[in-house]
Amino acid sequence: MSEDSHEEVGAAGHPDAGEEHSEIHMPPNSWAPISVALSLALVFVGLLGDIRNAIGPTMWVIGLLALIASCASWARSARREYLELPEESHH
Repeated sequence: MSEDSHEEVGAAGHPDAGEEHSEIHMPPNSWAPISVALSLALVFVGLLGDIRNAIGPTMWVIGLLALIASCASWARSARREYLELPEESHH
């Protein structure tokens, strides 16, 4: 660009396109990703050979139930957050 036509270009590549989206949306803090990771770890530990014979099925079922609950909670909070966004930001 030359110095004469040095306009501010927004994120969409158009001049002044950034005025509509002046602030960046950041999701709130959440324990859901950590909960999903720990639940998956519990499921995989329940599948280990040495543990499988003793308490493996119990650990596997508890991990699977926790994984389902964690994913449902994460999806519910993400949907709630999406619905709270301003209407023009929904695609």
